[in-house]
Amino acid sequence: MIWRIGWLVMNDGIMMDHALRYAAREWHLVPLRYPINGRCSCGKQNCPTPAKHPRTSNGLKDATTDSEQIREWWQRWSDANIGIVTGQVSGIVVVDVDAGKGGIESWAELQDIHRRIDTLKSLTGGGGMHLWFQAPAEELKSTAGTIAPGIDTRAEGGYVVAPPSLHISGQRYAWERKDHD
Repeated sequence: MIWRIGWLVMNDGIMMDHALRYAAREWHLVPLRYPINGRCSCGKQNCPTPAKHPRTSNGLKDATTDSEQIREWWQRWSDANIGIVTGQVSGIVVVDVDAGKGGIESWAELQDIHRRIDTLKSLTGGGGMHLWFQAPAEELKSTAGTIAPGIDTRAEGGYVVAPPSLHISGQRYAWERKDHD
């Protein structure tokens, strides 16, 4: 099922406000690391997932919709990026189109073959995009590159970085605006 959420096209305000809005939608979330001077806040010289991994000690196991916990996290880490857990727990599945791995071209080819899809879309700070869908009744597994080059899915056991998080490139994740919405 494809859907849109009107308030999600906004990307101004502070991170905690956005985290609380996502939690109100019953999207389970965790605070993520964030960039500092072009490096990950974890401090690791060669961080494999800069500004994209959980700040909490138990990672995705700490994901919640509890507003008190969310306030506590963002009062402690006001610049933390927002990670939304995908799959049945949040009721969402996300197609992750990675520009750096040929995902934009792969996505265009898939749409030419199968048809265009109109759904909620966020733009990543790295030039790619996240396509958001309501999770089906049956559980879907996350995938990496099995659909096409540069296209992954985030479902059971996965998560995505949500707007207005800050990408390591210095660009913000943002909801795509639709003039007709």
